[in-house]
Amino acid sequence: MPKIVYWDACVFHAIFGSEKGRVEPCMRIEKAAQNGEVVIYTSAATFVECVWVKSITDPTGKLNKLSPEHEQVIEGYFRRSYIIVINCDRNIAEAARKLLWKYPLKPKDAIHVASAMAQQVDVMHSYDNDDLVKLDRKIGNPPLKICNPGVGDGFEAQIVQGDAFPSISAPPAASLPPLLRPPLPPPPEEPN
Repeated sequence: MPKIVYWDACVFHAIFGSEKGRVEPCMRIEKAAQNGEVVIYTSAATFVECVWVKSITDPTGKLNKLSPEHEQVIEGYFRRSYIIVINCDRNIAEAARKLLWKYPLKPKDAIHVASAMAQQVDVMHSYDNDDLVKLDRKIGNPPLKICNPGVGDGFEAQIVQGDAFPSISAPPAASLPPLLRPPLPPPPEEPN
């Protein structure tokens, strides 16, 4: 039976932005998912959040976002069979709001936690150490395990075999190189 993990948006930030020291454990988990050993859940809210990447800043040092030219690749990435999307419906939103009363969470983080709890995942992965990881095993019954990918979650010793997955890089659109992710399946054709 595959391990069930939840990825907060910042895990996708690490992948898309090639964050040093962070992308490698994510690649190990992604490889395990490709092999059917892991299923990755995330909220539909991640589709919006993942556009902002920590490793990319504008000339003033403010956080910047991926180029619009990456839209098709991002859309295709989230269509991978091992990534299961959780819609933020009424139940998730109400559960998230209740979490806000009890824990020091930001609204988007509460949505991620409520989504992970709704799916009863084995572990929630996040690089948000200040807001989420510090709540490891303090939320829910049974307590939700929240940790960085590859840290105390059983993925530490796994080695990626074969090709590594370079991340989506996002330089300014004027100098946009070819995307480096493996080829993605084309989106399904819409009926006429």
